[in-house]
Parts: sequence; structure tokens; C-alpha cells
Amino acid sequence: MGSLKTEQSSVPHKTAIEVVLDSREERLIDVAKAIHLAIGDQPGTPTHRLYIGKTGIEIRSEDNQNSHRVDFSTIDRRVGGGNLSRRQTLPKAIGSLDHDVVDATAGFGADAARLALMGYRVTALEQVPIIAAMVQDAIVRARQDPQLAEAFGNRLQFVEVDATQWLLQHKGVGVVYLDPMFPPKRKKSALPPGHIQLLQSLVGDVNDEETENLFQAALKAATNRVVVKRPNHAPPMGANPVATHEGKLVRYEVYHPLSLGS
Repeated sequence: MGSLKTEQSSVPHKTAIEVVLDSREERLIDVAKAIHLAIGDQPGTPTHRLYIGKTGIEIRSEDNQNSHRVDFSTIDRRVGGGNLSRRQTLPKAIGSLDHDVVDATAGFGADAARLALMGYRVTALEQVPIIAAMVQDAIVRARQDPQLAEAFGNRLQFVEVDATQWLLQHKGVGVVYLDPMFPPKRKKSALPPGHIQLLQSLVGDVNDEETENLFQAALKAATNRVVVKRPNHAPPMGANPVATHEGKLVRYEVYHPLSLGS
């Protein structure tokens, strides 16, 4: 398990962020400085606060209604009925443990972490600077926990980068996994969980063209399959999925990469 250097300049955030540093630890001071450089001057009243302190990095909405800290130690690591069961729809869609997996839309890293704990070798990509900092901080804290570090077994790598550009430059990866942001269902329904709302506010509005470009880059980069997570109410990502693994709320579509033909 490790944290790799940024391979390309980070994108600005979609929201105004106030960074609050409450630590003298050199690593966290460096993180605060890097985030200040990444987000630059932001006009208007901050919509979120990023707290950087001894318990880690936490993002909070201005009204303190939503907050989130990435913490891989909270993952249910039971392999039978827990989150690491390979009978779940996601690992069924990913396939054999022999496959290296690129999670090109890592977000807060939950799926990437679970796949690594299952035994997959995972490279997680995320370009939003604050989200990337939170995941990197979680990786550092996980490495300080002997049992958790052993469970990961150095199978989780992280890169802060534009995933589309990374995939175009790294052909020949086994499986590319995509969980693109998608609009809510067009009717009255419960709001998504707080951490998902935070993620959406940081990433910004869904851009169909960017999502399509990422999907096409994944099809070019993968050698075994591309797996796309979609809500059950949404149309398929592509025209010809070769398999679909459906759960109660979401499904995982499997596509042949371009190297295998249609």
C-alpha cells in the first residue's frame, strides 16, 4: 500500500473551501500548503471547511450538517457475510483475483479499498485535490495500523491525476472500473448519504461528455474488461455490455475492451 506522486496538475475545486490546520506534524503542514496552492484564491463565502488535525483530514459543510473523514479501518473485513465477500456483485463483475484493477473514479476510495482487501491489486485515480488528500491521509493512517496494513498487503496504490489522461498514457491494464457521478432519479426520493452529497458538491455537476471520454479511454486502456457501476434507473453506459450484475439499487455493466473487439 502506498501513495504515488501527482502525475499532472490538479483541477480547481467546484466549491469554496476554508482550510483549517490544527497540527504541527510536518506531513499535515505540507498537505495544508499543497491544498492552498491547488485551490488558489476563492471568492465568496466558503461552503466547506477542511479540518487538518491529529485525527486526520475531515471535510465539513459550512452548516456542519454533513462531514466525512476517510477511514479504511471501519470497513467490515469479514469475508463471509461482510463487505469482503466475493459473492457480491462488484467482485463478480471484476472477475479473477489475477486481474490488476484501475479504479478510475476513486472518489473517497471505498470501492478501491474493499477490492484491495479482497486480494485485488488496485490503482486508484482521483483528480480533485481535497478528495485526493483525504484518501492519501487514510492510506497513511492505515499503514500505521499493523493489522490493517497486513490486510491490505501493499495492494492499494493511489495517484492524484486526471483519469482520462492517465488511461490514455497507460495502455495494457487488466480491468478498468468506473463509478461516474450520475444525476439523481427524476422524482421525489430520499437524498443520498451525507458523504455522497459531499462528494457530489466537491466534484461538481455531471458532465456527460467528460464521462463518455473517460469510458472510451477505459475501453482503449483495458485488456480484460471495463466494469461500469450504474444506478438501476439509468440507461446503460454503452450499447453492448457483455454481462450485467444487478443489485437492489445499482448494477455493474461489463464491457469488452477495444483490444478484444466487440
